Amino acid sequence: MWGHAVAPNLAQYVREQGIAVFEAALRHGIGADGSALYSMPSYNFLLLRDADVVDIFAYLRTAPVIASNLPEPSLPWSIRWDLARGADAPIAEFLSLVPALKHADDADPRFARGEYLAMTTCIECHGFSLHADTPFGESLAPDLVVVAGYSESEFAQFLRTGVALGGRELPRMSGVARRRFAHLRDDEVRDLYAYLSEQVAR
Repeated sequence: MWGHAVAPNLAQYVREQGIAVFEAALRHGIGADGSALYSMPSYNFLLLRDADVVDIFAYLRTAPVIASNLPEPSLPWSIRWDLARGADAPIAEFLSLVPALKHADDADPRFARGEYLAMTTCIECHGFSLHADTPFGESLAPDLVVVAGYSESEFAQFLRTGVALGGRELPRMSGVARRRFAHLRDDEVRDLYAYLSEQVAR
């Protein structure tokens, strides 16, 4: 529905561009030529700490560059028309809607780290405040109040295996859990659960 999105070869990109250009694309949705990137989900990375941005950049520079002939990206005329008349905008226009971290200096480090993980991973699908509040139309993922239905061990099992309560496979989240969240450490899963549970209790 968004045409043909083609992401760059990151291993090659970080060798051709400095970290300032990389950071602008990652956290702010601005490309190397200074133009706004239409579909780069920078809202998911806006709150990354500087140290983590540096670590990601350094890691990508160790990845081998595997040459590939990428097709040219394209946007359908319907989106081009919406952009031209101001009915749509690139991701950079929405970044001001991402709320600031509230627990960064919390006395309980579980909430600080749990919030950081949630606000740099979960908002991609669950909305900018994790309550299915996306500015891009109807949310494809539920309000994370659903965490209230999970015990900590059930939540950890879900993130590790992608199997939800009742042995269910969820159309989007099950695959995301196995590809992404299965790599979280046990203490990170614990802190994410603590933060999300605290949010639900409010």
